Amino acid sequence: MLDYDLEAAHYDETRGGLPRAEAAAEAVRGLLPGGTLLDVACGTGLVTRELAGRGLRVLGVDASAGMARVAAGRVRVTLGDGCALPVRDGAVDAVTTIWLLHLLDDARPVIAEAARVVRPGGVYVTTVDKRAAHGPGGRRHPADAPELVVAEASRHGLRQAGEATFVGHGQGRDGPDPVFRLLAFTRDG
Repeated sequence: MLDYDLEAAHYDETRGGLPRAEAAAEAVRGLLPGGTLLDVACGTGLVTRELAGRGLRVLGVDASAGMARVAAGRVRVTLGDGCALPVRDGAVDAVTTIWLLHLLDDARPVIAEAARVVRPGGVYVTTVDKRAAHGPGGRRHPADAPELVVAEASRHGLRQAGEATFVGHGQGRDGPDPVFRLLAFTRDG
C-alpha cells in the first residue's frame, strides 16, 4: 500500500490531475442533492474542490496528514478515520467515498459510518469495482465489489438510487483510460 503522506506532494500529477478530478466531480455531482457534502478520504482535495465549485458546501476528511495538508490549500478539511467519522449522526446531506473502498480489507465499517452520518433523504456515493476499471488482476474478492457494497448499504438502511460512470483521464498507463463506476444510495426519510 502507498504511503499517502509521502505521495501527497505529487499525487495529483500521477493520477490524471485536473481532467480526472473534473470528470469525477461532474459524475458525482449528478448523483447528489445540494447542501452539505462530507468527502471521506478526500486525498489532496482536488475532486472535493471541484465538487465545491459545483454548488456544494464541502468538508473533506482524510486519515493522511500529508494529504490533508495539501487539501487544506483547496478546501476545508480535517484529519479523520473513515471508520469513525468526526460528524454527528444524520448531519450531512451527502457522503462520498471516491477511490477508497478498493484499498480496504473490509469496507463494511466505512459504509456503516457513511450511513450513520447521512441525513434521512440524503445520499451516499462511492466508487465500486475499481479492479474492473483497470482490467484483470487484483484481489479475488475486493472490498469494493458492487454486490458486497449494495448488501452492506442495505443492512444500514440505504437503498440503491442511481449509478454513473466517468473516465479516469491520464490513468491509462498501459492502454485506454479506465472507466470508473459510481453507485448512489439514499437513506429513506
